[in-house]
Amino acid sequence: MHKYFSFNFVVYLILGFLTTDAVAQVQIMGTVVDAEGLPLPAVNVLILNETDSALVKGAVTDKLGIYRIDGIQPGSYILSVSMVGFQTYEESFSIRESEDKSLNIGPITLNESIEQLGEIVTTARRPLYEQEIDRLVVNVQRDITSGGSSALEVLQKSPGVQVNRQSNDIALNGKSGVVILINDKEVRLPLESVITMLNGMSAANIEQIELISTPPAKYDAEGNAGIINIKMKKYSDLGYTGSIGTNAGFNSSETVGGNVSFSRRKHKVAYFFNYSINYNDSKEVMFDERSLESAVFTEVIRSNNLRNPTLNVQNTTLGFEYSLSEKTDAEILVTGYRRRWLTSDLSENLTHSNPDSQVLIEQNINEENLWNNGIINFGVNHTFSNDQSLSFDFDYLYYKNINPSTYRNDLISGDESALAVDAIDVEKETPINIWVSKLDYQSKLSEILTLKAGFKGTRSDFLNDVRVRDTIDGNTVLNAAFTNKADLREFIGAGYFSADVTPSNNITLNAGLRYEFVDRELSSPQEGRLVDSEDGQFFPTLFVNKSFSNENSLNLSYSRRTTRPTFWDLAPFVFFINPRTVISGNSNLKAAISDAVSLAFNKKQFLVSLAYTHSQDAIARWQPSINTETNEQSYSTQNMDYLDTFALTVGLPINPFPWWNIQLNATGNYQAYRTAHLTDNISGGAAGFNAHVNNAFSLPRDYTLDISGFYQSETVWGVSKMKPMGALNMGIQKRLLKGQGTIRLSATDILDTNIWKGINDIESAKINSFFKYHFDARSVKLSLTWNFGSNEFEKIDVSSGSQEEQDRVGIN
Repeated sequence: MHKYFSFNFVVYLILGFLTTDAVAQVQIMGTVVDAEGLPLPAVNVLILNETDSALVKGAVTDKLGIYRIDGIQPGSYILSVSMVGFQTYEESFSIRESEDKSLNIGPITLNESIEQLGEIVTTARRPLYEQEIDRLVVNVQRDITSGGSSALEVLQKSPGVQVNRQSNDIALNGKSGVVILINDKEVRLPLESVITMLNGMSAANIEQIELISTPPAKYDAEGNAGIINIKMKKYSDLGYTGSIGTNAGFNSSETVGGNVSFSRRKHKVAYFFNYSINYNDSKEVMFDERSLESAVFTEVIRSNNLRNPTLNVQNTTLGFEYSLSEKTDAEILVTGYRRRWLTSDLSENLTHSNPDSQVLIEQNINEENLWNNGIINFGVNHTFSNDQSLSFDFDYLYYKNINPSTYRNDLISGDESALAVDAIDVEKETPINIWVSKLDYQSKLSEILTLKAGFKGTRSDFLNDVRVRDTIDGNTVLNAAFTNKADLREFIGAGYFSADVTPSNNITLNAGLRYEFVDRELSSPQEGRLVDSEDGQFFPTLFVNKSFSNENSLNLSYSRRTTRPTFWDLAPFVFFINPRTVISGNSNLKAAISDAVSLAFNKKQFLVSLAYTHSQDAIARWQPSINTETNEQSYSTQNMDYLDTFALTVGLPINPFPWWNIQLNATGNYQAYRTAHLTDNISGGAAGFNAHVNNAFSLPRDYTLDISGFYQSETVWGVSKMKPMGALNMGIQKRLLKGQGTIRLSATDILDTNIWKGINDIESAKINSFFKYHFDARSVKLSLTWNFGSNEFEKIDVSSGSQEEQDRVGIN
C-alpha cells in the first residue's frame, strides 16, 4: 500500500504549520472544597466542549482551592473537576455573549471515592448515546467495537438505523428517505453510492453520528426519514494534536487499513488534515429464487451468485481557517475520495420453465466500479456584533463513476436455444457536477427572541452514458435496446425563516418555515424529454421544549419533509441480475411528502419518545413486478400510495456497578401502507422491532471491555418483508503509556447472523420470491492508534487523576 500512502507528505505537512495566540473572552473562576468544606489544592479543573468533549482549557486549584481560567469564548461547555481519591464532578454550563467578562461558578464539593479498581480512578466519560432536543448523538469513539470498522458498520449499529444492502437503502426509525451529511454538508450522491462510500470510510476519523429525525428549517427539506450527520474529527485546542493508526483483520480473507489525523490551531490560523486508506478482500453470496404457479406446473427460476470482491478506498480532508479580523473568519475545505471495487463472480442460473425443460447456465462476471470525488468549499463568517452574524458558503462538487463489466455465459445443460447471447460487455461512465451557494443570517433581538434566515441555491448536472455490446456466435454487435445516454439538469432554490423564543427559563420554542422550488429536466437521445417539471413547496417546522427542576424535559416537534427521486431512480436503464431478472429505472416517479410529529420525555440519559409520520407517494426502492407472459421479473423504484409509520423509542442507561455501564436503545414501529404500481394494488401493515445493547466494563490496568449487539425483527421494505437479523460484537481495549496509545481487538457478527433475507409474496400480482444477501460481516480486527500533540494545557502541572480528560485532546 506504500504507493497510496506517503508518510513523507504527512511530515512535510506537519512541519509547514504556523502559530499565533488566542483571544481572551470570559474568565471562569470558583473554588473546590471537600465534604467538610475545607479547600482542596492541586485539583484539576477542565473546560470541555459540550459538543464533542474536546479540551478547551484547564487549570489547577491553588492552596486555597481557588481556580481561574481565562480566555473562554461564549458557548456551551462541560466543567470537569477531578482529583486522585475523589469522585469526578461534571456539570454543563453556558456563556452568553451579553454576560460580563467573568463568571463565578461558585463552590464545588468533591466527595471521596468509595471504590477504586487497582490504580484506576473512576472518572466520568462522555456516554455512548446522548439525547438532545432534536437529535440522538452517538459518540463513536466510545464504542470499542468500532476499531477498524467502516462508517457504514458503525452506522448500522446505531439506534433505530436500518441499512438494507440488498436495495441499497437506509431507514431511520422504520422510515426510508434518509439524507446523509458529513460535517453538516450534504453528500449529494444517489443513496446507493453514499452507502458504498460509507462502507470504505474509516470509523477512526469519526467523532460523532447525529440522528436527526425531525430536522429544523435551516436544513434542506429533502429526506422523509430525517438526517444522519457524520461529524469527522476536527480539533479546536491551541497548539497541535493528532493521531496515527493502523488496523488489520480477517473475515473470509484479509482486511488492512491505516489512518492519520493532524490539527494545529493558534490565534488566527488553523489547519487540519485527515487521511484514511482501507483494503478489504471478502466473499459474498447473493441468492434469489422465484416461482410462478399455474394450474398444472410451477415454474422456478433460481440464481446463486458467488462473489469475491476486493475494495480499496481512500479518503482525504484538508482544511484551512484564517481570522481576517476580529469579526471575520474564512475557511477553505478540500476533500477527496477514491473507491475502487473489483469483483470476479460465478453465477449459477437454473430455469425450470416446463415439466420437460430445465436449463442451467453459468455466468462468469467481472466488474469494476470506480468512484472519484473532489469537493472544494469556501466559507466566510462575519460577526457584526455580539448579537448579529452572517455566513456565506460556496461548494463545488465533482464526481465521476466508471463502471465497466463483462458477462460470459456457458450452457451447462438444457436446450442450446436458451443461450441467446455468448457474452455481454457493458461500459458506463457518469460524470456529475454540483454547485451549491448558501447565505445564513442570525440576529439576537433580545434575551427572549433570536431570528434566523437564509437562502440556498443548488445546480446539478448528471450525465449517464451506457454502451452495451453483445457477442453472438463470435460476432460483437451494439445492443441498441440497452445502450442509452441520459442527462439530468436540476436547480433547487430555497429560503427559510425561523425564530428561537425563550419566554421563560424552562421553556424554549423554535418555529420555522422553509420554501423550496425545484426545476428538473431529464432527457435522452432515444426517448427525448422524459421529465420536465417545476414545483414549489412550503415546509414548516415547530419544536417546543419544557424543562423541569428535577432534570426532566418534555419535547414536542412537528416537521414536513420531502423525498425526491434520485437520478438513478429516474434514468432509463436496464441492468441484468440474471437472464430472467433485471433492474430498471422509472421516469414516472413523483416526489414524496411526509408530515411527522413526535413527543419525547427525557431525564438525563433516559429517553422515551412517540412519533407518527404520514408519507404521501412514499418512495420504495427495489420493488418487484412480474411479466406473467414471459415470467421475467424486474426491480424498480416505485411510489406507494401512502405509508404511515408509528414509532416508540426508549433509551435506558443502567449502571449495575461503578465499573459496568449498560445502554439500551429500542424502537418498536408499526407501518401501514398501500401500493400504487400494481395492477391490483394491495394494502397491508406490519409491526417491527429493533434493539441495541452496549455493555461497557472498566477493568484494572487500563483495560476496557465492550460487549454489544443488535436485533432487528421482521419488518417491511415497500412490499418486501425482511426476515429477522442481528449481530453480537465484542471488543477489548488497552491504553498504552498513560493514554498516549491505544490498542484494540474487536470481533463483529460473532454468530454470523447479520444476513439479509427477504420474501415477496403477493398472490394477486403472481409475485412469489425469496432472496438472501450474505455480505461477510463477521470479522476479527486489531487496531493501533498513537496520539501526539502539544497544547497550552500541557504547560500546567497536573496529576494522573485527569488522564482520561487529557486523552480527549486526541483520539481514544
